[in-house]
Amino acid sequence: MTDACFTEFLAGIYTAWTSPMITLFLSDETPLESGPMTKEQVSLMTSLLYIGAILGSFSAGWLANAIGRKWSLIISMISQLIGNSLIIFAKTPLLLFISRIFSGFITGATFVILPIFIAEITQKSLRTTLGNFFGLSCNIGHLVGKGLTTFGFYVVPSISIGSAVIFIGCFLMFPDTPEYLLLRNRSEDAEKSLKFYRGVGKDQPFPVETASEFDDMKKVISLRNPNSKITIKDFKDPTTILAIIITFVMTSNINFTGIRLTTAFTASMLNDAGIPVDVSLTDNIICVLQVVGCMAAIYVIRFFKVRRSFLFFYLASIVSFFGAATHYFLHESGFDMIPYTWSFVTCIVLVVVIPSIAINNLSMSTSSQVLPVKIRGSVLGFLNILGLVVAFFTVQYYLYLVDTIGNSM
Repeated sequence: MTDACFTEFLAGIYTAWTSPMITLFLSDETPLESGPMTKEQVSLMTSLLYIGAILGSFSAGWLANAIGRKWSLIISMISQLIGNSLIIFAKTPLLLFISRIFSGFITGATFVILPIFIAEITQKSLRTTLGNFFGLSCNIGHLVGKGLTTFGFYVVPSISIGSAVIFIGCFLMFPDTPEYLLLRNRSEDAEKSLKFYRGVGKDQPFPVETASEFDDMKKVISLRNPNSKITIKDFKDPTTILAIIITFVMTSNINFTGIRLTTAFTASMLNDAGIPVDVSLTDNIICVLQVVGCMAAIYVIRFFKVRRSFLFFYLASIVSFFGAATHYFLHESGFDMIPYTWSFVTCIVLVVVIPSIAINNLSMSTSSQVLPVKIRGSVLGFLNILGLVVAFFTVQYYLYLVDTIGNSM
C-alpha cells in the first residue's frame, strides 16, 4: 500500500510546485528564454493540469477493469515521467502547457484507481483509516514540493523523474488486487495475491480470518456477475442508486471545499491580503500543518467515527472560510487589517489545511467502498470527470474573478 500511495506523493509534489512557480514565471527572473509569462498564460498553465486529469479519469475506469489496478497505476506513472521531462526542456510556455496535461493524467487516474486499489487490498476494518494515507501521501508531497522549489526550478522535475523510475521498478513486483483477479476468473492468482497482501507465506494455508475474507470476496463477485458487460440494469437497484448519490456528494467535496484553488494559488492569496506576512514561510508552514494534521486526523476519525468527523471538519471549514472572506472584504473596503494579521493567517491556514487533512481523504476512502465492484471504476471515473470540468473553469478564471470582484467573493 505504501508503494501505491507513492503515486499520490509524486502528484502532491507536482501540484504544490505550481504555487511558488507562479511568482517566478511572472517575474523577470523566469527560467524561460521567452521571458516572463502573462497572467493569462499562468492561468492556462495551471488549469491545463485538469484537462490532463479529465483524460486520466476518463481512461482510468476503463483501464482499471481492462488491464488491472496494478498496470493502470504504472501507466499513470509513465505519464508523470513524460510530463516532468518536458519541464526540464521547456524554454517557452508551450512545453510547460503540454507537461501539465501529462502530469494531470496521473492526478486524474490515481484519484480513481488508488482508492480502489487500497480498498481491495486492505481489511474492511482498516479501509477508512488506511484510506487517509491517500491524503497524507499527497500532503507530504505538497511539503516536499514547495520545499524543493527553493533549490531551483529544475530540482522538482528531476527528483520526480528519478522517483517515478524507482516506483515502476518496485511496483512491477507487486501482484494485482485479489478482487480484480477474481473478476478475471483467476482464482489461484487471487489467492496468491491475498496471501501477499496479508503477509501469509506462499506454501502456508490461510488463517481462519483470511480464509473467511477470501470466501466473502468470491461470494460478492459471483452475486454481482462482474464478468458480464455493464448495462443499465446494473444501475437500477435502489442500493446502487443510493451508493452513486453518496459517491457523487463525496467526490464533489474536493471542489466544494475549494482545496484545488487554495493549493494552486496559496501564495497569490497571501499576497492579496494586504498584510505584512512572509508568503514563502507561511506557505511552508501550511504544508507542515497539513502533514501533521493528516496524521492527527487518522486518530480523530478512528475515535469519533466517519459521520461525526465529517460534521466537525465541515463546521470548522465553514467558519474558517467566513473569517478569511470577512478579512478580504474589509481590506478591499479600505480598512487597515494589519492589526488583525494573526486572525487572517489563522483562517487562511485552516481553509487550506482542514479539507486536505480530513474532508477530502474521508470522501475518497468512503466513495471507493460503497460502490459495487462491477461499476466501481466506471462510476468513480465519470464523477471525477464532472468534478474536474468544474475545477478547470474555476482555476482558469480564478485570477480574472479576483481582479473583477475581489477575493472576498
